[in-house]
Order: sequence, then C-alpha cells, then structure tokens
Amino acid sequence: MSSAFASLTKSDPIPLPFDPPHTIIVRKLSGREYQRVQEAHAIGIATGDARIWSARFRRLLENSIAEKAEIERAIADPLTGFDRHLLVRLGTVAWSYPVSLKAVKAVPAVQSMDGQIQIPAIEAYDPIDDLSDEHVDFIAREVLRRTKPALFQSIDEQETERKNATGAFIEA
Repeated sequence: MSSAFASLTKSDPIPLPFDPPHTIIVRKLSGREYQRVQEAHAIGIATGDARIWSARFRRLLENSIAEKAEIERAIADPLTGFDRHLLVRLGTVAWSYPVSLKAVKAVPAVQSMDGQIQIPAIEAYDPIDDLSDEHVDFIAREVLRRTKPALFQSIDEQETERKNATGAFIEA
C-alpha cells in the first residue's frame, strides 16, 4: 500500500529467510525519520546537513585511501550513511516473535518496612538492541527499501524510472 503518509505505508508480512517461520512487518519512514537515521550516523563522524549525509559519506569514501574494492562495496550498499538500529526501531511495525517490540524500562525493587521485597525489580530490556546483526541488517534494508526504493536500483533502472515519470508528467 502506498500513501503520502509514511505511517500508512506498511508491508505485508515479510519472511525472515534465516529464521523461518518468523516474519516482520515494516513501514516507510517519514521525511523527518529519514533525516534522523542519517543524523544518527553522521553525529559520530562529521557535522553537516543530515538530509544529504548518506551522499556526503559516499563521497568521503570515494576520496578515501582505503582498498578500492572495499570502498566500492560501501558506496554500493544502500545502508551506507544510515543508522541501521534506528531504521529498525522506527520502521518495524510488528514481528512474529513472542517478544514485544517495545523496550522495557528498569524498575527498582520495592521493599516493605520489614525489608522484605514487596515488588521485585524489573530489568531493562530493549528487543531492538538485542537483535543479532543479521536481523538488524535485514530489517533495516526492508525499511529503507520502502522509504527510498531508488537506493536499491541500478543507475539504468533509475534513469528509466525518471524518463517514465517525466513522460507521464508531460502527457498529463
């Protein structure tokens, strides 16, 4: 489903290929959220306009002295310049795991007047922070795929889509 409102653009259940039978449902990020995932990546690396951070980071990589193949791989990766955990946190709507998506805040134990524990402590738990790297990477890609599909297209595919969109606009 596509909508001008990101919160209304949700996927069908997506099977996790490395963890059957589990699935996820993700959504498109809003413009503000898209900016936040780039800001989160940029904060520790450099200051600048977060809206274009992923493009700026790719240019930094292009001008780097690192191995050429490594640089090309990073430039080609759609997730380059984006905070993967924040993509997952903002874009995951539901999953089939028997764990809530919502983080649990720590609560200290409450003792009675005689020193007995009346209410046990609750440990803090964040299921997004607890995900394996494989899960984070997969889910982040699915969120970004719905938010900015052009990042997953070849240059030829982008050009064809641009021409088709321009032609449709001219004909209308």
